[in-house]
Amino acid sequence: MAAGSISVVYTHYLKNYYRSKSFYLMLFLDLLILGLFTYFSFKYQNKLPAIFSAFKGSGPSTTVSASLVRSGFNYIWSFVLQLLPVFAAVFFGSPALSSEIESRTAFNVFPLPVSRFVLHLGKFFAALTVTAVILGIFALGQFIDFLLVYHIFENSTFYISILLSIVLAFSILSITFLVSSIFNKNLYAYITVFLLYFLIFNAINIVFEFLYGYAPVYLLSNAASIVYRVYINFDPFTFTLGSGSISPAPTSSIILDTSIMFLYALVTLALSLIIFDRREVK
Repeated sequence: MAAGSISVVYTHYLKNYYRSKSFYLMLFLDLLILGLFTYFSFKYQNKLPAIFSAFKGSGPSTTVSASLVRSGFNYIWSFVLQLLPVFAAVFFGSPALSSEIESRTAFNVFPLPVSRFVLHLGKFFAALTVTAVILGIFALGQFIDFLLVYHIFENSTFYISILLSIVLAFSILSITFLVSSIFNKNLYAYITVFLLYFLIFNAINIVFEFLYGYAPVYLLSNAASIVYRVYINFDPFTFTLGSGSISPAPTSSIILDTSIMFLYALVTLALSLIIFDRREVK
């Protein structure tokens, strides 16, 4: 019965998302970035071997393989792939719960014979679905561009990166719903999530790196880098010496970072469910 109720709520809010300005704005940004990356891919893809040669240094062992160049191509594209979930989650998740309070629709929705858990989860999975659609459109563009540039299909690493971006979306969307369940105004939720992810997490990372020479793996922003490190295990935002490699990230790193993202998701989703269920409407 609960599963059926969730599906009804999910379907209703999924239609609302596809009709919303937030979806069309994210779709526009998605296609705009996709167009820019397509242009630069065809214009500058021949320069990638020279870039990697400079990175590896001089000497007879610095020949750049075709597979490394292709990894570099996907590595650059995946920078956007690990940022899109953040922006999509903020656009779709920030007003999800707070809007019920701000727009006063809670007075009409909460008395209905639908539990708040069902309402919350239905909205959450609807937001996750439209976020996955945004990611899927960009990933499809990456796939087609790669095929046109190199005349071969993507290997398994590409699909792993896509799955990791969806796990990241699940995680950051859970955090966004938690923030949205706390505030009464959408704007506060928007600002808080952006500040948390882009300012607070990065500030903590910089402090730990400069004071202790250690990049805290438990920060979501660091775990999110696995989306592009599956191609080349180098994070340009990490200042710790010797922390990068032109080889792909090992399986142990993928498992660790995925576990961290899931932990953030499950803990914050549970908290948002509890807070939203106990929220008073005045």
